[in-house]
Amino acid sequence: MRESRMKSLLMTTALAGLLALAPLAVPSAADLPGAAAEAAEAAVGPAVGKPLKEAQDLAKAGSYAAALKKVKEANALSGKTPYESFVIDEFSTFINVKLKDYGAAAQSAEAALNTGQAPAKERPQRLKTLVQLNYSVKNYGKAIAFAKQYRQEAGTDADIEQLVVQAYYQQGDYANAKAAAKALAASGKKPDETVLQIWLSSAFKQGDTKGQREALTALVETYPSPAYKSDLMNLVLADLGHSDRMSFEAMRLKLAAGTLKSSDEYIEMAQLAIQLGLPGEAESVMAKGSANGVLGGKNKSREQRLETMAKQQAAQDEATLASTAGTPKAKAALAEAYASYGKTDKAIALYKEALGSSFAEADLARLHLGQAWLAKGDTASARKAFSSVKDPKLAGLAQLWITIGK
Repeated sequence: MRESRMKSLLMTTALAGLLALAPLAVPSAADLPGAAAEAAEAAVGPAVGKPLKEAQDLAKAGSYAAALKKVKEANALSGKTPYESFVIDEFSTFINVKLKDYGAAAQSAEAALNTGQAPAKERPQRLKTLVQLNYSVKNYGKAIAFAKQYRQEAGTDADIEQLVVQAYYQQGDYANAKAAAKALAASGKKPDETVLQIWLSSAFKQGDTKGQREALTALVETYPSPAYKSDLMNLVLADLGHSDRMSFEAMRLKLAAGTLKSSDEYIEMAQLAIQLGLPGEAESVMAKGSANGVLGGKNKSREQRLETMAKQQAAQDEATLASTAGTPKAKAALAEAYASYGKTDKAIALYKEALGSSFAEADLARLHLGQAWLAKGDTASARKAFSSVKDPKLAGLAQLWITIGK
């Protein structure tokens, strides 16, 4: 995975809900009757109330800079009650958001929360706002800290958890970014593509091949695209080695996934099939290449010779296939031959017989059994067969069939 591509995957999350912090109305005692007037006067005294009322009037008129001066005037007063400080910090937060001074807004919003005067039911939204404000000014440590506090008090919130993932990543804390992204992806809700991309990028930066494979698998399953499929296949298939058999297995998957594109690839796959004693599959590969419009170009004469050879060998081979075989290995080989001619039921039955005993190539037979079940259209049985593959390299290939080859 190229580093430049990883950098392009991050998207900036827009601030949400900041303007919901409207300034509190601060009426004068003269505007209220009886006990209400006494309560208002007790909550915000006239010394603080006067500049705040002026600030509110200026804010309503859109004069936010002038309103902020009045709020600062109120804040400079000595002897303020905790509630008066709370109201001042509320006004300051609102006005600074309007002025797009999110750093100052974060400071005043935190100060307002620290007064202890905010209603308990409002704490979750205030904590969320503090996460958003601090993230917006790249104060990632504080954004993460407030997110943890939110989690403790109110549970999880998808928007907040996504900002946490991005905050860890922006700090260069790829271990925590990867862990947070993985946890969010496993939360049961469809994860944002950005979260999965950060998971992938973090694993890439750590040199974590397994993590890259997991992240790409999640991307393919949730946001399938040819690019993600290709990246996942390239990552897993690189571990298979370059034997004829493993090269052929890789091409089988690419053909199923629709990523076998060039005439050279179709020709190579057909030649490998003949070498592995599967002329029926070679014939099928050439037929698919012609149907897809890949064959018939500059290599036309070569393709025709290969197709003729495959047809001749397939005709001779299919006529001599026996329904019985001795060893488990021989049964698995016969099953693969039947599968190559589309005789899926016979192939499945023979694979099951072969896998009733242990033998060296059992994992390859389990992989091929999964492919046979897929060809029959039984996805559940295919998954079961693929999941039974134990060899680490082949297990990675089997997982690809589950993810891509369906």
